[in-house]
Amino acid sequence: MSKKIIGVGRKVIPNHIGIIPDGNRRWAKKIGIDYFTAYRQGFENLKRILDSIIDLSIYNASVYILSYENCKKRTKDELNFLFNLSREGFKYIRENKKLQKNDISVRVTGDLSIPPDFVLDEIEKTHEETKNRNNGVLNLAYCYSGEWEIEKIKRGERPVSLDLSPIDLVIRTGGVKRISGFFPLLVNYAEFYFSDILWPDFNKSELEKSIQWFSLQQRNFGV
Repeated sequence: MSKKIIGVGRKVIPNHIGIIPDGNRRWAKKIGIDYFTAYRQGFENLKRILDSIIDLSIYNASVYILSYENCKKRTKDELNFLFNLSREGFKYIRENKKLQKNDISVRVTGDLSIPPDFVLDEIEKTHEETKNRNNGVLNLAYCYSGEWEIEKIKRGERPVSLDLSPIDLVIRTGGVKRISGFFPLLVNYAEFYFSDILWPDFNKSELEKSIQWFSLQQRNFGV
């Protein structure tokens, strides 16, 4: 359910926002740098956007960090870099002061049989140190795909998404208009905002623009 904020005009803030941060590699090609530098810039931008999301009083967010296919099909050098960047990222998230102050827990959702032990150690620490926070959830899709979650259901396992609130707004950067298996059990009634901005260039102003767009949507929830 969305939160209505009374102010100048009518502004509706989503309770749960989803982010698909696409476009790092195309951004690298566009400005003539290597993929690794672009991944680093994408990570730095994620820090800024997460801070902006909290500043907007949105305390539930799901972010597509790495898809199952990313974790399986990228080159060895790319995966080594991404896994090392992930280790740094989970440590940063775990120690983030805004998440602590706003009592936001962190969970990592995906096939955790894939990442190396040094990443799993950081994930376990992050789960353990944030599990008692109760004001919101930062849900990180890591080596995740919708198909992976559906296979879990077929095996009689509980869908991990059922512990989360429905996503109200999904933002995908980079101009591609698809959801790429992003939490299919949570997006039934989500609004989808597709931005042409490549992820490293997506900023707070663009985030606020997407929220304003969301405010103008008539949401009927299937009625």
